[in-house]
Amino acid sequence: MLDLIWTRQETIDLLGRHFNTESREVILQELGVDFRWVAMGESYPEFEKKVTGTLEGNVPGAGKNYIFHDSKTFEDEWGIVHRVGDDGRYREWKNGPLAGKETLEGWSVPEVVFPDMESVQETLAPYGDSVTVLEVPFPFKIAWHICGYEHFLMQMALSPEFVNQLYDQIYDFVTRKATLGAKAGFDVIAVTGDLAGQNGMMYSTDMFDRFEVPRFTRLVEKIKEANPETKVLYHSDGNMEAVIPQLILCGVDIINPIQSACMDPIAVKEKYGDKITLHGTVSVQDTIPNGSVEDVKNEVIHRIEKVGYNGGLVISPENSIPYDAPLENILAVYETVRSYSGEDPGP
Repeated sequence: MLDLIWTRQETIDLLGRHFNTESREVILQELGVDFRWVAMGESYPEFEKKVTGTLEGNVPGAGKNYIFHDSKTFEDEWGIVHRVGDDGRYREWKNGPLAGKETLEGWSVPEVVFPDMESVQETLAPYGDSVTVLEVPFPFKIAWHICGYEHFLMQMALSPEFVNQLYDQIYDFVTRKATLGAKAGFDVIAVTGDLAGQNGMMYSTDMFDRFEVPRFTRLVEKIKEANPETKVLYHSDGNMEAVIPQLILCGVDIINPIQSACMDPIAVKEKYGDKITLHGTVSVQDTIPNGSVEDVKNEVIHRIEKVGYNGGLVISPENSIPYDAPLENILAVYETVRSYSGEDPGP
């Protein structure tokens, strides 16, 4: 199977010119992509009363409304403040509503209005032949954006009650969204947010076991209770192999992206391939932006033959394709999968 995730506008524009269309759906069909990441369409009434503008350009988050502090600095519905970088291509974290604070006094998750079941099902209706995915945030990512990264890690070590109170609210928010999506018929709930960098975990496995595992397990259980057919995908960049066994125990079905710069997809397949599906594995750090077409083809074939045996592999770029990646390399990922005719070689 094939996916294309978190696509930058530059990539959509490039592919649109190639396929002579402005339709994202037509682009996905031309590439043979099997997955559709579909927004639920919730609203945030109190936040929306305060928005002052729409983020323009190609930076991630463009096209959405925010509270602008200045022309480049903006605040989202969680009260998290970001700033567009000097090149206009990326954004950075600047501040959060609990940065440096020792209590949750005066803070709560944003007021949200989820659409009714019928509306969500109507949103999904056009994608009946595709694998539909609803993205929800991994609470650790939301928490450190609210608190600041170093401050939240310090709270995990010194103030577990603070973390428990914060996590209870965030996990409840995520669970409400995820279970509604499952009930409405989404095929996959994708819990997305990094817990690792290329050199390893962003916090200890002991902290993961303490704060995440019980709550993550309940989240997955609630999703499966809402719809036993729904699969749960977990996304973290970086070398997060240390917690793959715990994620499996939590009930996760799919792990993305198995970042090849710091994880070996073959080794992950050998250890865990009978328990999880691997999603991603095609390098957006090296091969797609910097390699030749032949390099891309060889990597994709290598993934199919060494990772895709016995099934359990979704080929996709590991994350957003860089804005300056060659068109030929992007197309090569999808053309290679569609044209591959080799037999399953086994491990």
